[in-house]
Amino acid sequence: MKGELEALRRELMALRKNLPADVPIKNLLKERGLKVFRQNPVEKLLLPADISPGMKTRFYELLKRYSFRLFLRDMTKKGEGFRVTDLVRYVSPEVAEQYIRFLLSAGSIEKKGKGVFRIRKGSITSFGPTLEWFVAEMFKREFASPAIYGVHFKNTRSGGDFDVIARWGRRLVYVEVKSSPPKGIEINEVSTFFARIDDLIPDVSLFFNDTQLRMKDKLVVLFQGELENRHGPQAYQTHPVVRLVDELFHIHDRIFIVNSRKDAVHNFGTCLNHFLRARI
Repeated sequence: MKGELEALRRELMALRKNLPADVPIKNLLKERGLKVFRQNPVEKLLLPADISPGMKTRFYELLKRYSFRLFLRDMTKKGEGFRVTDLVRYVSPEVAEQYIRFLLSAGSIEKKGKGVFRIRKGSITSFGPTLEWFVAEMFKREFASPAIYGVHFKNTRSGGDFDVIARWGRRLVYVEVKSSPPKGIEINEVSTFFARIDDLIPDVSLFFNDTQLRMKDKLVVLFQGELENRHGPQAYQTHPVVRLVDELFHIHDRIFIVNSRKDAVHNFGTCLNHFLRARI
């Protein structure tokens, strides 16, 4: 995996030699007639506002682990109080205790009573915003790409927040982030994804579902249905959903369906690498 990521970095650096100087994300958005109204909200992140750079890096590195992300997803559902034994659905008690100790040291949680803990920010009820932060950090740290999350524009037809937007070289990347399993995703969410692509006009778009379950059974079917709604019955031929590798799929080499099987960072790198190679 490290070798593939390094190869992708080399290709990106070679590509940049033939591009104009780096352009800020806001300039790429301005070219599209878009102005950011809000970005990078921190109030719903599991990371404290005063977290140190070193601890932030440790948090990011732990978030690369699928088990830690599942652990946090479970934790945010527990409300005001939880014990270690409440969080062993996906990890062993020993690992759960390690994660609790880390979150205490990071300042994300605090003790509520003997053996009982709670999230310090009482407003957090979803892991989603922290997952968006992780994806934005991934672009910064792994792909040398400035990124923003929780982005809101005024007067877009699709409305709502754009989960992650990155400047990858001279290209604009949009990522829709879903922390729930595929069974919790409905056709309207896929429709909104495409509507936001229409608004943003990104070079690359990724629909990231943080799961190791199969994409073919539910998400691919939803995408095929939405493409048929947009392009008619011939969409199966004109806009096919094609398997890239394993549980990664693409539409015309620029729209990707991504999951976490094997490794999220590796999967993003595979999709970006494919986008570049398809244009050689």
